Amino acid sequence: MAEGTDAAPAGPPAPAAGPVASGRAVVQGVSVSVLGVLPAFLVGALAVQIRADLGVGLGVFGLAAATLFAVSGSLARPGGRLVQRLGSRRGTALAALLSIASLSVIALAQSAAWLMVGLAVGGLGNAVAQPSANLGISELVTEARLGLAFGIKQSSIPAATLLGGLAVPGIALVLGWRWAVLAAIGLALGLLLWAVLTGRDARSRAPAAVDRGPDKGIPRRGLVVLTVGGFLGAAAATSTGVFLVDSAVAAGLRPGAAGLLFAACSVVGLGARVWFGWLADRYPDRSRYLFIANLLAGGAVAYLLLATGAAPLFVAGSFGAYLLGWAWTGLFHFAVIRDNRTAAASVTGFVQTGLSLGAAGGPLLFGVVAQAFSYRAAWSTAAVLSLAAALTVRSARRTVRRSRGLPVTSLRHPWRPGAVPDLHSPT
Repeated sequence: MAEGTDAAPAGPPAPAAGPVASGRAVVQGVSVSVLGVLPAFLVGALAVQIRADLGVGLGVFGLAAATLFAVSGSLARPGGRLVQRLGSRRGTALAALLSIASLSVIALAQSAAWLMVGLAVGGLGNAVAQPSANLGISELVTEARLGLAFGIKQSSIPAATLLGGLAVPGIALVLGWRWAVLAAIGLALGLLLWAVLTGRDARSRAPAAVDRGPDKGIPRRGLVVLTVGGFLGAAAATSTGVFLVDSAVAAGLRPGAAGLLFAACSVVGLGARVWFGWLADRYPDRSRYLFIANLLAGGAVAYLLLATGAAPLFVAGSFGAYLLGWAWTGLFHFAVIRDNRTAAASVTGFVQTGLSLGAAGGPLLFGVVAQAFSYRAAWSTAAVLSLAAALTVRSARRTVRRSRGLPVTSLRHPWRPGAVPDLHSPT
């Protein structure tokens, strides 16, 4: 475990991790992660309808959307420590309860203030949801499939935006946006029942040998720099999920078409996260941090395409933003937790602080810039943030390698399937 990350003491040996148990852990991880962020991205997808109904301007709407992630980031570390004690199943049930409460307040909201209250409750749920998902996966998935597992788990973000995008033409434009939120409450209730009725926490099962790999740890300075990089990258990427639909309408797309674009981009982002996780497992000797940095740099280009405001380039930039600028988070969680598997929930809380605060500050800044200047200026700002994130993640990698007395320029065995990784190198 990284020095100074408030880790809980290591528990019993790793439990048995058969295919059924591993698959259940991944499905539960995806489900609870979707619920953690669904209130924010559902509100983002329904932006046109909510703003018209409640009379909310772009700046205030950005502040409302940022509320969930601000609360989540502020409570991420205590949330991680709480889940480390409760276990993944109880953490999942608590996250589902908080999500139900959040969506209920949003569905009944009559003003921007109540919208913020609902999203603040959602932030409490997300502070518990992410550590719960990561803890369950870390306990039950072997080292050889960990990258794929986290790629699938982090597909929860585009899955949430997919649900939000489909809710626009499927429910909001037919019955109204409040009915779309009520449908999301039904999903949360289903997960709550599943968490309560199925199984026990992995830590309570009979221990057996699981290939979890060595816990190399990351020095505190490396974690801090990574947290800053996550903050910048999330600040750029999260605005895509919150403002893409409204921005697409401003670029000339109809609301229904904008919602479908949102959903299609979500599918692309979902597939990319899973694919990148598979690549991380297939090439275990390659640096995940360099991979993340390159994706963030590509995302900066996509945001510049969005900044043009021309419909064809906007569509291309939308897909690029999901494929590159927002598909790195699974690798980010994987890279950190791979070195800290005995305290996955605690270390998740550490880096999730940056990710969530970035996800809060990004939409707020984006909304203010868009209202004061234009969407072109706002997307250009996102490009700058994404490029800064790429440089920061590269700096974090150098920091970690220097702390281990390793060279910072390259890794051994470039892109050879099945190569033996250098276990002393950071991911």
